[in-house]
Amino acid sequence: MKEQFRVWITFENDHRILDTDWSTTEHVLSSLQRLMHGPAAKLGIISEIRVVDMSDSSVFLMQDGKQVFPESAGAPRAQDIAHARASHA
Repeated sequence: MKEQFRVWITFENDHRILDTDWSTTEHVLSSLQRLMHGPAAKLGIISEIRVVDMSDSSVFLMQDGKQVFPESAGAPRAQDIAHARASHA
């Protein structure tokens, strides 16, 4: 079975919703693209985007428009994480 992910978003009013439920890497990347560059991002109403894997571990975290996890300057971005996970499948 392919690994799947969930995308949770938190709005500036602290309301949290499940944006994308148990989806493949490709679908999650599409969701991230929309959330980071779409209308909600332009309005600045999303305070957090969190991607979790099937073991409920965070694999990507963006807060206030800045990537928090993975955290170092040379850290892979969401696309690199997806590629690495797909390579291990």
